[in-house]
Amino acid sequence: SKTHHPITKVTTIMKAAVATGTQDIDNHIHVKEDWPKPTLATAIDSKTGKLVSELKDEHLIIRVLACATAPGDCRLFTGKTDLFQLPKYGRPYVLGSDICGIVTEVDDKNSYFQVGDKIIARFDEPQPVGMCAEYSCVKAKFSEKCPSSIPAIHACTLPASAAAAKKLAQDYVSKGDRVLLLGASGGVGTFMTQYIKLQGASFLAATTTQAQLVESLGVDRVIDYRTENWWELESEFQDNPFDIVIDLVNGDNWARGARSGTKVLPKRVPYVQLYTGIRTEVDATGFGLVKFLYNLMVSRKLVSKCNPKCPKWEGPQGLDLQPGDLKSILTDVESGKIRVILDSKGPFEFTTTGVREAMKLQQSKHAHGKVVIEIAKEDA
Repeated sequence: SKTHHPITKVTTIMKAAVATGTQDIDNHIHVKEDWPKPTLATAIDSKTGKLVSELKDEHLIIRVLACATAPGDCRLFTGKTDLFQLPKYGRPYVLGSDICGIVTEVDDKNSYFQVGDKIIARFDEPQPVGMCAEYSCVKAKFSEKCPSSIPAIHACTLPASAAAAKKLAQDYVSKGDRVLLLGASGGVGTFMTQYIKLQGASFLAATTTQAQLVESLGVDRVIDYRTENWWELESEFQDNPFDIVIDLVNGDNWARGARSGTKVLPKRVPYVQLYTGIRTEVDATGFGLVKFLYNLMVSRKLVSKCNPKCPKWEGPQGLDLQPGDLKSILTDVESGKIRVILDSKGPFEFTTTGVREAMKLQQSKHAHGKVVIEIAKEDA
């Protein structure tokens, strides 16, 4: 069937944050005033390039109130992950990962959502596109009704980051565990910290520069990575080692820390590492793809299996949403069990300057909490 471009059928226009190129934020990210407004009849699926009306999945059109960014937005913007992240129709594309907004159009097949519902929605992995705009087309299966009591600028942070954190905590943390969390103050980390404690961990140590923030979320021992390497703290932890390590950073934590034989970690302790860690560098161009996949998946698994002193490395899929997952997270937030942490520099304005500032903060790998762009006021 024919592959459509997202601007082949234009009826009305809207504002949208658009990436026109790669790497240079100031030259290639713009908020355009004349981007085509999607409808269920005209919207294009980013994976197939087909009209969403031709697909089996149910879709919704959302008037967006707020949009959250994530490391995936920056990886796509490097131009090095086009093989699996770039939309079928290529560049330019609309930025953005997760949103909160109001339903304006529902699929005929849909019986759950109604026009006027306030909802949250997640991007269609692995493509963080199409969300940072006045209107967006989303898949119903990645969406959930949002309580009116949760502000949109908070709710938009939940569909991916909080979902990943809750799933990891439930799958790997048991009551009484002593947990080492690497990267406690990022977008996923601020949720992860809280869900680890909700799972009943008896002790939580975490690497971060934001001591006051993470202590308020339940961290018992802050390890400032600027002055301390966690794997060198043997005198402090060898008599009471950790039961599990959760690595949200990636970087050199595995190579320098986990493989060092440190007594901070007992033999064969689970070492859970997100593929999409804050410092994960992905080059899916040419031989770079082979090297990346080997280093991240094959190499670490082999070392983990062959070296008895090495932790047991695991690389789970954090974004595997199941029915009910988003609703349970919304309940956690509404009941006060979980706090949403936004980076203090935001929320950012929905202007070219505002979106560029948000992307620069996300790209810096030093956001503390979630990076959010406010598209429209809730009472507008």
